[in-house]
Amino acid sequence: MPRREQGVALIFVLLIFAMIAVMATRIVSNLHFNTEKTSRYLQNMQARHYAMGAEQFVAVLLEEDAEQDRKAKRAVDHWYEPWAELDKTLETEDGEITIQTLDDQGRFNLNMLAGKTGKDTKDKLKMLEQLFVANGIDAQLAYRIVDWVDDNQDALPGGAEDNYYLLLAPPYRTGDAPLASVSELRLMDILSPEDFERVLPLVTILPTNDGLNINTVSAEVLRMLDERISESDAKAFVDGRGKDGFADMKELIKHPLIGNKIDKKAAGMVVFKSYYFSVYIKARYRDITYYLHSRLARNAEGKVTVISREIGQYPRWVNTLRESVR
Repeated sequence: MPRREQGVALIFVLLIFAMIAVMATRIVSNLHFNTEKTSRYLQNMQARHYAMGAEQFVAVLLEEDAEQDRKAKRAVDHWYEPWAELDKTLETEDGEITIQTLDDQGRFNLNMLAGKTGKDTKDKLKMLEQLFVANGIDAQLAYRIVDWVDDNQDALPGGAEDNYYLLLAPPYRTGDAPLASVSELRLMDILSPEDFERVLPLVTILPTNDGLNINTVSAEVLRMLDERISESDAKAFVDGRGKDGFADMKELIKHPLIGNKIDKKAAGMVVFKSYYFSVYIKARYRDITYYLHSRLARNAEGKVTVISREIGQYPRWVNTLRESVR
């Protein structure tokens, strides 16, 4: 074979070996990538199963609590029951689970303002206004909320209906229905990001109007029941309400700090047992951390169901709120 042809053949051989090397490298890289992807997927699934297990664990505790209440013939929910004391990290195989449970009826349910505007709504609007003023939030937000959830287009003084929001860029309409998420407050064009974070520990979104649990309410929310309840009174009440909770209005009105400040309107808001709870879960398995926020509803028979789930890191105020009420 002529020398020139030998050189061409050698080049072809080298090219073939180079192509084989590139293909082999690609195959090995893809195999490694797929193996890592599968491993991460399995770890994520395991962390998710840990979180779902934690959710069911809290549901069982709530059902057991309802059964204990029936046996004791004392329907009370407070921060020193087993469902509320889950603030320690639970060790698992190759991971850990952190559970924090909140009583959603310890905050103001904004959907109590939905529907037709009447005297009852006006009373609750005044309470919400007091709540915001006491916590340094623009009271105008209360009127914006009412206009957002009521069933008409008649704007309250300080409120806003479609004729306001349609002029924004981009334009949009009011909900004219109960809130589906607390994040809708950001659409009312009045809250700064900092104010929004301050509002979150004070309010909630529930499908029914079941009242405010006096046994789990924070000092910041308690003050909305009457403008005569001072900041010091509210904090002293929360710190001193004990580990058994109040069972009825007769026990509550005997309290020296706020008993004489619970009038008929406030009494209509107060309850002693809760039906809605939020469970914030952080589940870690190996290198994967899974965050879950589950909303639980417990019916009159004590059966617990999951009404919603959200994935994502839970806010810092959850731990702060729990520490302030227990």
